[in-house]
Order: sequence, then C-alpha cells, then structure tokens
Amino acid sequence: MFTGIIQHIGEISDIKTSTEGKTISITVDPKGFEGFEDVKIGDSIAINGLCTTVVSRSERAFSVNLMNNSLKRSSLGHLSRKNRVNLELAMGLKNRFDGHIVQGHIDSVGIVQKIIPDGFSRIFSIKCDTRYVVERGSITVNGVSLTVSNVQNSLIEVSLIPHTLKNTTFQFLQEGDFLNVEYDILAKYIEKFTLLKDNANKTKISKIDENFLIENGF
Repeated sequence: MFTGIIQHIGEISDIKTSTEGKTISITVDPKGFEGFEDVKIGDSIAINGLCTTVVSRSERAFSVNLMNNSLKRSSLGHLSRKNRVNLELAMGLKNRFDGHIVQGHIDSVGIVQKIIPDGFSRIFSIKCDTRYVVERGSITVNGVSLTVSNVQNSLIEVSLIPHTLKNTTFQFLQEGDFLNVEYDILAKYIEKFTLLKDNANKTKISKIDENFLIENGF
C-alpha cells in the first residue's frame, strides 16, 4: 500500500521490449531517496502510481518488469529513456499517513487538457473517466495524492501548490501528456456494496440503502 506522497523523482535509463512486456531501469540519487538503501529484490515501488516489483538493483538504479496488461492499463507504455517518473516506496507500518489509501492499481489513463497558472498554484485540467470522482474528494494522479477541485462531465481539475510541483514530475508535464489515475478505493467499494452482480452478471439493487443504515444506527 502507498500514500500518494512522492519520495523521489527518478529517470528512466533503459527500456527493453519483448513480446512478453517491457523491463525498465530507473536511475535514482540514493542520497535523495530516503529508504532506497534498504530496497531489495521483490520489494514494491510505485512508478507514476503503478505498483511494481523490483527485479534487480544497484547502488544507483533498479529495474522492474511491466507485463502487457500493465502497459495496456497505464501510461507507462508511453514513456521513453530520459523521462522522469514519480517514485514512492511501499508504506511501512510506522510511517505517517500523510496522503490517502493508494493501492498502486491504475484505473484509468488521463490526458492533460490545460495547465492554468492561478496565483502561486497551477491548475491541471485532466480528461478521464469521472465515474468515481467527487469534488473535494481524493484522487491519485501519476502517484500523487491530490484533492479534486472541480468535476465537469469527463474533466477534472486539481490544483498544485509550489511544493508539490517542485517535488513531483508535474513540473515537467505539458498539455497532451498521459497520466495514470487511481480513484479512491472507498468509492469503488461503495458501488460494489450498493450495486451487486448476480451469477448472470446482472445488476441488482443491494439491501444496503439509506433506510438500512438509519435502522442500524449509522
């Protein structure tokens, strides 16, 4: 599990492509990436929000395998050498929970529509599926835990303060760039509990409704 608080910006140093997927290598600054010295093969690292498994590592780099399904469902397939990526190590039990619950499972690939200066912040307008998005709710974009400032049809807006811009790859983004989007897991569970599927995959209304919650003290 992750929190959406980016720890380091890495740079893609190598990409090997085959019919089975891709292996990418990412260079880091070990002095600026707290906890990297303890990373071992088999550990999880979120790359632009996608949970990956370390398959090799050196003092200043690590490699992961990306299967075809991951490439299809995320924006990592669009990356090239020298591209920079957001990195976060898996959350430890003693860590502070500064963001929100992030699984590292990409739900949608968004596209940057507009980047608008707004005082000391910058507003990013992103085209994506807004099914699980609510204004003032949490969302993970390229691995960054953000608050949705506006939702309109198939567009969302997020506002980034200078600190977030400086410490994530949002500082390098341009209009037309692809982004990984992970929705708040709570929204997906609520849908699952209220709109159930039977064995024929037909939607049926759950018995958990407003009256049920009131009757049971919620």
